[in-house]
Amino acid sequence: MMKKHKIMSILLSVIMVFSLAATASAAPKAITVKVDGKTVKFPDAKPYYEGSRVMIPVRFVSESLGARVTYKKATSGSKIKRTVGITLNGKNIEMDVNSDAVLVDQKIIKLDVPARLQNERVFVPIRFVSEALGADVKWSQANRLVTITTTKKPTTPTDPTTTPGAGNDDDNMYGDFQFKSGFTDLAKALFTNNAKVSNGTLTFTVPKDAKATYWSKDMASKKLESGKTHTYTLGANKGSVTITLIYPGKNEQESYTLFLDSKETSDLASKFGSITNDAIVALATKNGVGANTLSKVIAAAKAL
Repeated sequence: MMKKHKIMSILLSVIMVFSLAATASAAPKAITVKVDGKTVKFPDAKPYYEGSRVMIPVRFVSESLGARVTYKKATSGSKIKRTVGITLNGKNIEMDVNSDAVLVDQKIIKLDVPARLQNERVFVPIRFVSEALGADVKWSQANRLVTITTTKKPTTPTDPTTTPGAGNDDDNMYGDFQFKSGFTDLAKALFTNNAKVSNGTLTFTVPKDAKATYWSKDMASKKLESGKTHTYTLGANKGSVTITLIYPGKNEQESYTLFLDSKETSDLASKFGSITNDAIVALATKNGVGANTLSKVIAAAKAL
């Protein structure tokens, strides 16, 4: 479970991108998953945002696709290994919890984020369904809807609903970036005369009372001290930084994730992949996850 950090959310266990999801504590609409037109029911574990990714319970979705799912738990000393097995149409899949490597018929594929354990359920990013199970997956940001079909239909260049992450804003995980009204103390402290990118390097000082964590590509974490200045090089596989400010008594928090790699996920790459000289800032919104370049976020913060 993301090393007991920020997941659960979520974007999350609640640390890196999860703290993003926590920002939308009053999210008005749950994530819906449909398989071949039928809504999948999740009796005890619901899909959630882990920052920029939608995480889904692998058992319910796999079984909705007609797959057989097994779960094994092995203990060695103080270590516990949890493995999920999936059999579908002669294809054998194995995946370990907290690993981003999935074995598909002896071939390894990599997930955007590792499989997670939440409430005794194993969650995976929706990309797993298309990459490992061979189904067609589409994401509607506006409707917070995951549509999975078992038979792929050919598309043409004029088809507005191409595969996820192909540049269609409605399919992309990231929507418009908008500060949350009434919760901009961190924005003013972080983005006004503070965070900046120069010569391929992000520099920022962690604002007073804020909590910050650096996340490497493999999800190793390092807490950053408040009031200290930190620098990180932009580029492939450089990770991200999550900065959060809790509002006591309001049951709310303001949280931002600064991606050092504009191509960290397929959705991020489809929208910002051409940008190599700026960090990408993401935050949870009422409709999902909003994102924009740091330079544009700074300009918006100065107008607050």
